[in-house]
Amino acid sequence: MMTIYTKEAKNQQVVQTKRFYKDKDGRWYIDLPEYIEAGIGTKDNLEMVCGADKWLNKLSNNTSEVTITFSDSEFEGYEDVMREWSFLAPISGLMGGMFYITTTGHNLWLCPVTLYVFGGSYPSKIYYSVKK
Repeated sequence: MMTIYTKEAKNQQVVQTKRFYKDKDGRWYIDLPEYIEAGIGTKDNLEMVCGADKWLNKLSNNTSEVTITFSDSEFEGYEDVMREWSFLAPISGLMGGMFYITTTGHNLWLCPVTLYVFGGSYPSKIYYSVKK
């Protein structure tokens, strides 16, 4: 189930659980059919690249699927937190995004689909845990 923030809900904790999967070509994607169904983008927009793919390999123990619970605030049982590291503003047709770093030092880039998931903004911190 997808939860989208509204201005009224912005001060409330929202915890989401999403499945990530690796296709037969070895590319990682977030399982977010509602994004495609809403007509916002395509499966290509959901690909996890620029360090996010390596992060998912690690979290999945090099398997082809992992389920992650995440939030922009601490929640019971979170395992780690990633902090914003650098914003990439859209330039010359590039789509922008946000670079994050985990407490273990893993750098990854999250594309503007993050804006959809978090209701219009990049969280300064994303707390997460891997569903066992």
